[in-house]
Amino acid sequence: MNSSVISKPILPVAGVHRISSDDRSTGRPATGTRQNDDGPLNPPGRGLSENSARYEALLRCRKPFIMATFNANTAREEVRASEIADCFESCGIEILGIQEHRRVHEDPVVFSRLEGQYLITASAWRNQSQASVGGVGLLLSTRARKALRRATRHSDRILVAEFDSNPVTTVIVTYSPTNTSPEEVVENYYDDLSDVIRGVPAHNFLAVLGDFNARLGTDLDSRLTS
Repeated sequence: MNSSVISKPILPVAGVHRISSDDRSTGRPATGTRQNDDGPLNPPGRGLSENSARYEALLRCRKPFIMATFNANTAREEVRASEIADCFESCGIEILGIQEHRRVHEDPVVFSRLEGQYLITASAWRNQSQASVGGVGLLLSTRARKALRRATRHSDRILVAEFDSNPVTTVIVTYSPTNTSPEEVVENYYDDLSDVIRGVPAHNFLAVLGDFNARLGTDLDSRLTS
């Protein structure tokens, strides 16, 4: 579902603490990479330095922009990926969180061009049958790409991107385990997601774009009927 975002910071609600830059801990190591438009994707030994990177602010203007989230089921085939890109452009979306793209690659994070937009994917994984499963990513407009500072793979199910703006915009793309997953897997996932959210500075604008495989209501056995 699309949502319009305006340039106003959202403060944490009562009972939720997101650490500031003064009390940030290092936490567990995360694997990340930076954008690179020219040459091969993510060539080893190359990266943009903080001083050489030029960013264009995403949220300093007063015009609203659209973020959205979408479970693609698959985006491995170019035809399917192009269809997503066409819908992205026609709806005027700037940042699209993607779940279940099912693209498996060696690099933890890959940047590529897609129909004039920019696709960032954290690799999917393979199940016991060697079928590709999961995978999270971002589809960015040219405007959003110019504001991108970094994209980091936190886990198989969590991708974190940071954009230059005032305040800085942090986008978390996530794909939760299904209801049939083992309880330990589900608990570990939400522990990881909580750690990531708490690690975002309190003054940042935070958006969580995800498929939580959730069921509404207190009676899990109930079924909605018309």
